[in-house]
Formats: sequence, structure tokens, C-alpha cells
Amino acid sequence: METATTPPSPPDRIITLDILRGAVLLGILIVNMAGFALPFDALNNPLIGGVYSPVDHHAWYLTDLLVSNSMRGIFSMLFGASLILLTAKLEQNVGVKAAKTYFFRRNMWLLIFGLFHGYIMLMPGDVLYFYAVTGFLLYYMRNLKPRTLIILALCIFAGRMAFEAARYFSLRQLIDLAATHGGIYADLLHDIQQEHLSDPVQIQKEIGAITQGYGATFRLFAPYTFLIQTYGYLTDLVWDVASMMLLGMALYKSGILQGERNRRFYLRLMVISYFIGVGVNAATLAHLQHHQFDLISQQLQLVTFDVSRVALALGHMSLIILITSTPILPRLKHALAAVGRMALSNYLMQTLICIFLFYGFGFGLFNSLGRADLFGVIVVIWAGQLVMSSLWLQYHQYGPMEWLWRCLTFREIKPLKKSPSPANESPCIPP
Repeated sequence: METATTPPSPPDRIITLDILRGAVLLGILIVNMAGFALPFDALNNPLIGGVYSPVDHHAWYLTDLLVSNSMRGIFSMLFGASLILLTAKLEQNVGVKAAKTYFFRRNMWLLIFGLFHGYIMLMPGDVLYFYAVTGFLLYYMRNLKPRTLIILALCIFAGRMAFEAARYFSLRQLIDLAATHGGIYADLLHDIQQEHLSDPVQIQKEIGAITQGYGATFRLFAPYTFLIQTYGYLTDLVWDVASMMLLGMALYKSGILQGERNRRFYLRLMVISYFIGVGVNAATLAHLQHHQFDLISQQLQLVTFDVSRVALALGHMSLIILITSTPILPRLKHALAAVGRMALSNYLMQTLICIFLFYGFGFGLFNSLGRADLFGVIVVIWAGQLVMSSLWLQYHQYGPMEWLWRCLTFREIKPLKKSPSPANESPCIPP
């Protein structure tokens, strides 16, 4: 049985984590926007789908150079940190057994939100489901030392890199064998290349389904969502998410993620991380463009994926923490903290806005805007979420989805509007 009859008070806010979470949530929209607005194959090849001009090429290049994958990586790190922060506070208030009950119930509802987001809200790239499932696994690692957590994360990174390197060299060997011997090697290489090539007919079917009504879009996305949440998760994404969550748990336990180190530490970490991350990404992007996004160049990019992702994530994290520790831009930082406190609500709202902008049951703008145009849409959504989050939290304790999540977790209806009592003003931790 639980050791408390009422839910424990939510933990005190750590403003650095709120600002970091808010900034990253807005950054994730840069990456997700292409998935909402362009055909699926355009995610790997900017020459596919939509309007394409030199300006659009630069927009794609800067996104892949500085943003892609790193923002989701930081988001995973923050979820790992929230696992430590929340369970520690719960265990302090109600004991280990009751804390486990609350945490698992909270994660179960997050999983349900993820399924709703993926299927009903038509977002195959949902991350809530993956965070929930991985959170169940990493709960049992919450008491490990930071050093152990980092070693585990590094082992996963190394394993993923070795696996992708083995695939790369196997592919290179197959190309050589096909060139020298032909026959079965050439046939096998041809089959692999055909699977890799974009099918114009399939792309047109995708565009046709998405620009029709809700039912056609659901039928298109549902099988893919199921595939990525089952086979995709078990074969790849579990390691993708777990590695960054473990790193986030270690950085939180070390005081790094919440800004407890001195400015010199973060400045050095930022410079080194950007040097590695931007350098690796610039090299792989140059290789991709030189080889016209062929199979072998895309496989090489997967080999260096975790190196650039982790480096850029640490660089962005350090930069945001440095800005947070200075008196500059106080209004922007306050607004970012509000976005971070309403992370779940804002994440789902981004999807809601985009599906009505781009899909057939809304304005139907799918595949009609270039990547540069999409940045204009992104900025408008950013401005709206910064303003609305700040206004909402002036009068409410929680974001609407955070409030629902908390009520479902603790099985008790909590007041949504702010009360005069300061003790009731701290919202629950968003993911």
C-alpha cells in the first residue's frame, strides 16, 4: 500500500532546467517541421519534395549542421534527469514503494499519451512512447553512480558506432565484389540500392493520402507508427534513447546539467563540443553532397551519428546554461522557462498546429513550401508558444496537459488555477 494518502508536493523548480527544456522544445520544431511538411524521403535527401532553391539548400544545410538530432538528444537527457529528480523527491516524501507506484503510473500515462499522439494525432515520430518505455527500464538504474552511468552510455555509443561501421565496410566490400565479379554480388547490390532509392510513385501516393482527409492520412501513418514503435524501437531506438537518458542522469547527478559548475567549465565544454560536433557534421555533409546522397555516403553518416549528436548536444547545453547564468535577455529567459514548464502541452500543440497547417483536413499545405519558407512558420509558432505559455502560467499552476498528467498520476483532482498560497504554485515536472 502507498504510505501517503495525498500526493507529494512537486519538487522545487530548477530554473536552468526549465529554460533548457524550453529552448530545446522550440529547437525540436526545426527538425520536426520537415517531417510535417515534406515527404518522408525528404528527411534524408533535401532534393526530394517541396520547393527547392539555393536558399532552401542553405536552410537544410544549417539545420543538419547545427540542429538535427542534437535537440532530441538534449530532450532525452532532460528526461533522464527528471527521472532522478522526481523519484528522489517522491522517495523522500512517501517512501520507495509508493514512489515506485507513482512513477510507474506516471510513465504508463505518458505511454498512453504517446500512443494517442502517434496514432490519433498522426505523429509517427512521437518520442513520448519511447521515453515512457525506456523510463521503465532505466528506473532500476537511478541509484547508480555518475561514473557508472557514463560508462554505460559510452558502451552503447561505442556499440552503435561499431555496428554501423561494420555495415559500412560490408557495403564497401559488396561494391568492390560487384565491380570485380558481378553475378550474385551485383544482383545483391542492385537490390539494396533499389530499396534505398526514392520511388516517385510512392512519394506521389504519400502526398495524395496526406492531402486528402483524416482517414487517408491515418491509414498511411498507422502501419509506419506501429513499425517504428515495435521493430524500430527494439532494434535501434531503445539504444538511441537509453544512451542519452543515461548521459542525462549522469550529468544531473554531477551537477552539470543544472548549471552548478563555473562559467569557465561550460565555456571550455562548449568550445570543445562545437569543434567536434560541427567539424564532424561538416565533413559528413560535404561527403553526402559530393556523392549525391547515395547509399554509401548515408551509411557513413550513420557511423559518425552519435559522435556529432553528443558533441552538439553538449555544446548547445553549455551555451544555454551560460546564457542562463547572465543577466541578459531576462524576458526571453522567463518565457523560455514557461515553455519548459509546459513542455508536454507545447509539444502536443506543435503537432496540432502543424497537422492542421499541412494536412488535407486543414489548410493542405503539404509539400508546397520550401525549407526556407518553413522557417517562417517555425518562428511564428515559437512566438506564439513563448507568449501563450507566459500568459497561461500567470494564472495557472500547470500547463493543461501537465495538470491532466498529474491528476491521473496521483488519482486526485488538483486545482488548475493559481491560489494565493505560494506552496501550491510549483507545477509538476514536464518530460
